[in-house]
Amino acid sequence: MAGPNEPLVSVVITTYNRPSYLREAVESVAAQTYDRVELVVVDDHSPTPASEALEDVDLEVFDGVEIVRHEENRGANAARNTGMQTATGEYVAFLDDDDTWREDKLERQVETFQRAGDDVGLVYTGARKVRGGESEIHVPPSVEQDTTKALLCRNVVGTMSAVMVRADLAADVEFDERFPNWADLEWYVNLSRKCEFERIPEPLVVYEHDSHGRLSDDFTKTRRSYRLFLEEFEPLAAAYGRRFRRKMHGWTAFRAGTSAFHNGHYDEARRFLLTAVAAYPLETTFYPYLFASLGGQRTHRAAQFVKRITP
Repeated sequence: MAGPNEPLVSVVITTYNRPSYLREAVESVAAQTYDRVELVVVDDHSPTPASEALEDVDLEVFDGVEIVRHEENRGANAARNTGMQTATGEYVAFLDDDDTWREDKLERQVETFQRAGDDVGLVYTGARKVRGGESEIHVPPSVEQDTTKALLCRNVVGTMSAVMVRADLAADVEFDERFPNWADLEWYVNLSRKCEFERIPEPLVVYEHDSHGRLSDDFTKTRRSYRLFLEEFEPLAAAYGRRFRRKMHGWTAFRAGTSAFHNGHYDEARRFLLTAVAAYPLETTFYPYLFASLGGQRTHRAAQFVKRITP
């Protein structure tokens, strides 16, 4: 429970056209054991305005409520930037409209900030991913050394719904609205160059995997994000040495390849996965996906079967 002198946490929920999910998300924020919460909902021009979707939800529990509506659909990155600009709290926590939180999530993160040193600017948690009625616990790996270096290869933080950041840093590092995908990872990398990250290795977020948008048949968003990520961060990766630069190239291609693979774009998957192996052949993680993509849907199904029966 938060006293009157405890820091205010601004919870930024970005939403587009999912009114029932939005209500559940807001209700999970209202149920938090931490009391000093400002709710900021950014409606990215939904057909049903967020203000109407929340008419029957009790918002009196919050220290403040701001519902901001974009006059046109501008995308999730622009909505998050609007949320950060609107927030007035000492900390900002993000929540996607189709995710929910365990009731002690905010309390645990504020406590972690208060115990940590001044160099810590972001605290993140694990998540429980729900897919097809089954759930899987995802605990982010421990990063013992250079967080920036780790993030250049893999998203070791996870979903934005698991993140709380100091408001001064959020104001300083905006989301890059050019990225149709991977904007969260791009933001994590840039933020990690300004502060340390702290991990809570428990699933305090419920991530509704099936509700998050799948890639469409148009794969241009991933191709564009792939090019933008390399363009922005290749000089940074090169500063770690030639070998790491190749490793970063491999992991970036692998991320694009696995996205294509899971969404049935097998020709694209093979191209990206071959690029990953060529760039960094020492990474054994790349090979199972490459082999599973070679025969398209047939080898994809075979790989899924093997995964189910393997202890």
